[in-house]
Amino acid sequence: MAATAVGSSCAFCRAAAVEDAPVYRYLRRVTSDCRPWPAGGRIGVCATCAGVQKPVDDAFRAEIDAIYRSYAIYHQADGAEQAVFAPATGLPTSRSAMLLDTFRRHARLPSHGRMLDIGCGNGATIRAFQAGAPGWTHVGTEFDDRYRREVESIPNTECMHVGEPADVPGTFDVITMIHVLEHLVDPIAFLASLHGKLAAGGVLLVEVPHHVANPFELLIADHRSHFDARSLRRVLAAAGYGIVVLADDWIPKELSAVARPVSPPYGEKDGDAAAVTASLSRDLEWLRRTADRFRALAAHGPLGLFGTSIAGTWLAAEAGEGLAFFVDEDPARIGKHYLGRPVLAPADVPDAGRVFVGLPTTLATAICRRLARPGVTFIPPD
Repeated sequence: MAATAVGSSCAFCRAAAVEDAPVYRYLRRVTSDCRPWPAGGRIGVCATCAGVQKPVDDAFRAEIDAIYRSYAIYHQADGAEQAVFAPATGLPTSRSAMLLDTFRRHARLPSHGRMLDIGCGNGATIRAFQAGAPGWTHVGTEFDDRYRREVESIPNTECMHVGEPADVPGTFDVITMIHVLEHLVDPIAFLASLHGKLAAGGVLLVEVPHHVANPFELLIADHRSHFDARSLRRVLAAAGYGIVVLADDWIPKELSAVARPVSPPYGEKDGDAAAVTASLSRDLEWLRRTADRFRALAAHGPLGLFGTSIAGTWLAAEAGEGLAFFVDEDPARIGKHYLGRPVLAPADVPDAGRVFVGLPTTLATAICRRLARPGVTFIPPD
């Protein structure tokens, strides 16, 4: 990785010495609402704390403005939240339901309380919280009101607030930030602004993608910060929070943190910038090889692609006419069309079909073994 200053302060420690990974600018990207996005982005590693991030320059600001103007959450399933699969049963459930069920067991929440969901979207987290804790009331926040009717129709929801969370009246026993922190230009300042919104004994629940477990996450054009466990601890500590739980197994490929304000804030050790830079370079090279392999497979006859989220969207843009169909296990997506191709259940893949499973290699290999059947070939990345 060649070192080129990116010209914006670090999201994790606010140092200025962030260095570019030049190969990134040649990779196509994808938006967080799963739309193909062109190449030309930047990503780098902080030389001080080893945090992986995008520079906040004029080009980045213009891109996120364009992305958020036409943002369409879970459009692959007409607004239904993406399913995840319960380890014990293998059955699909909503990501919010699985996350909040685990959170409630760890946090031992009382039967009544007040919850604030920051970046509430169309209300998936509030809906799941209401189902599991019906005695609680809820407020959601967003930067516009396009989902106000959906959110405010959820039982026990006080309102959906458009604007800064710090301006919402009152305090809350739980504040949730589900896939919000990675979008923020200054995550430390934002987290610090929430101290006054937490009631005595209140907790903050943060959920972010884990780029170490899922290199495809690096391709999301509108993610400012790319977290590992160390960088998430650092940001929370710098904002004045003590971590109660930090887990990488509540939701696959994601990090979950439960935290409380502490005073005074405590520090977090810096990472090894050289080691993180080398790891980022390996991940970007793996992504390039994965795209090359997928294009080669697609050039030799009709090919299916497993998944209709970030990785599937990115790879579909690489396939051209060789991509014939998608395969998904999410009931809300099966039977629809995505990017002009039909979405099939695994059992409906035609005989002699080939399906590329574009996920991190270990996960993809396990899925290939689970779905294997005579006459159909499921192919993991290298």
